Amino acid sequence: MDILIKSYNRPYYLDRCLFSINKHVIIGNGKIIVLDDGTPQIYLDRITEKYPNIIIKKSEFYEKKVQFTTKGKRPEKYSIPVNLWVDSAKRASENFILIEDDTWFIDIVNLGEVDAEITQNNVALTKLYWIGNSIINQNKKETSLKNIVLLKPKLLTTIPALYYFIFYKFDRFKIRKILRFFKINTNEKQLAYRTIYAVAGMIFNKNYFVKLWDNHQNNVDEGLQIYNAVKVFKEQKHTIKFARYHHEILRTGFMSAATNQHKESYVGNVDMFAFNKLMNESWLHNQLDVISSLPNDINAEEIIRILDSDKQKTILSKDWLSWVGSFKSYYLEMGCKID
Repeated sequence: MDILIKSYNRPYYLDRCLFSINKHVIIGNGKIIVLDDGTPQIYLDRITEKYPNIIIKKSEFYEKKVQFTTKGKRPEKYSIPVNLWVDSAKRASENFILIEDDTWFIDIVNLGEVDAEITQNNVALTKLYWIGNSIINQNKKETSLKNIVLLKPKLLTTIPALYYFIFYKFDRFKIRKILRFFKINTNEKQLAYRTIYAVAGMIFNKNYFVKLWDNHQNNVDEGLQIYNAVKVFKEQKHTIKFARYHHEILRTGFMSAATNQHKESYVGNVDMFAFNKLMNESWLHNQLDVISSLPNDINAEEIIRILDSDKQKTILSKDWLSWVGSFKSYYLEMGCKID
């Protein structure tokens, strides 16, 4: 089973991710493929020096983006490398893991065993982590196997047109507000569809993954991807299955973000491109220890030390701490559990 890693300008997190794969994952004949969208070459060289068994594929936007990320600046235009993700999935093993650079494995997993169970049971998607949030694993029934737990999704509707009307784009005559008033459209009912869809942190059947991105227009529209998932679920007459691993074997980081896309949502005046430039350089010159804190997140004291020693005071540590607190609060409010 192949492992695809979405990567964007955070080699200090990617290092942890790859270290954890080498330590915990029995991969067999599978390949580890990094799908990079703008990490400067000097950092990629260090990554391949440490992990010579990986393959790195660059997006069509790589050259334009790297001109900015090298300087710690935001690209003038932020294009999503959906084509790279979909094309790589088409060339991957029949079932493949898709994760992001800021995730890491925390327990042993034998991909050969898991692959056999998934194939035998026609599983389209298997979650490897859910940050302790049971709401995104809503189901009518669970069937426990050796490695995975089969889930029978508990969804308000599996009719694509109704999903479109209730949860997606139809909002004429203030219908969405009315649906919320009568508790037909609620956050919990909407989150239930995460049982059949995810951006990453999952094992995907390649055909299912590709169908999720029908009509993507090179953009990430989660409502569209879930709408596509509902269509597949309906078309295949509910014969495909969904699952989670017995326990969470992935964790995700909360010390940074790849971009400033959600900057207005979090407290703290932190430019993530400038922040990641500082972290990348510190990591490159062995001044940032990202491994010893595993299986936990990067030690905050390490980052504070780097920020406080920066003569330019590019990012104030108090601002960064406020940002992290706000970032974590966003997930806590959704019902997630963060160590």
